[in-house]
Amino acid sequence: MRALTELTDQELADAVAELGGKPFQARQASHWLWKHGVTAIDAMKNVPTRLREGLAARFRVRAGELAQVDEAEDGTQKLLVRWADGETVECVIIPDGERTTLCVSSQVGCPVACVFCASGMFGVRRNLTPGEIAEQVLLARARLPADRALTNLVVMGMGEPMLNLDGLLPALQRIHDPQGIGMGARRITVSTSGYPRQMERFAAADPSYNLAVSLHAADDELRKCLVPTATAPVREIVAAAHRYFGQKGREVTYEVVLLEGVNDRPQDAQAMVEALGALPCTVNLIPWNPVEEIARDRGLRRPSVPRVDAFADALRQGDLKVTVRRQRGADRSAACGQLRLRHAGANAG
Repeated sequence: MRALTELTDQELADAVAELGGKPFQARQASHWLWKHGVTAIDAMKNVPTRLREGLAARFRVRAGELAQVDEAEDGTQKLLVRWADGETVECVIIPDGERTTLCVSSQVGCPVACVFCASGMFGVRRNLTPGEIAEQVLLARARLPADRALTNLVVMGMGEPMLNLDGLLPALQRIHDPQGIGMGARRITVSTSGYPRQMERFAAADPSYNLAVSLHAADDELRKCLVPTATAPVREIVAAAHRYFGQKGREVTYEVVLLEGVNDRPQDAQAMVEALGALPCTVNLIPWNPVEEIARDRGLRRPSVPRVDAFADALRQGDLKVTVRRQRGADRSAACGQLRLRHAGANAG
């Protein structure tokens, strides 16, 4: 049975028409789904009973369900979402002052296989559908108290968004649509490990979202060690991101996960300055959130605060704007993919 959240507006209108309903009643049903986040068709109170009964006989409301929640002492919540086929993904609610950011996934697993990331340890299983991507917002929104709202969205969870634009772009339209979830485009950021051709397609989309590039290293050889599936040279990725800025007027953020002794050295900072120093951008430094299995097998370590500060200072001296992300949810499987990894291990046992 298909979920109502999987339907396009036209498909929902057609289904309502087949049941004898009117176009405005399809809009009412959509409003209940996305604005109110109902989990039962019977809760659509201004939709006629006969139409509700007809929809309930043909559709379920959502494609997924909340399987597990890990909540950290700092208020960060990591949600494990299970889909109808049994596959799972993660999304994360990050409260920070008046901001509440939601990080969502775009694929089950990840094909990029960054050496420091748990998301890609089992490869990619499949793309998420537009409804599955947007549903993560509904599930997260329902977890918030009445006095707190989601203010920002980042597509930076499991998966490579640029390899699922067919699912991502319709989902973002639903999330942005004032008649849907209604989140402003300036509050939505999509992160990619760097696929220039797909970045051009993303740049052609309307409206204009924010773009973040997971660069990790400005040297091609080192970046290939960190991102084994990387094919495009750093200069091509940076050029595509700069074209995005020129087309959209949105300054690009470059994400760098720092690993002690690997990509946090003075020469790594100098290479970053040479690659980005002349461009309008921000570099976001992310000290690695350790994953036990990866730390043990690959000998990776989270850099000390002085090493992170020294790297940041070197970038600033090269006229780059720099932010440093502080660790969130450290007591509850903070790194992306860890909750799914633990869940899979528990089920296998």
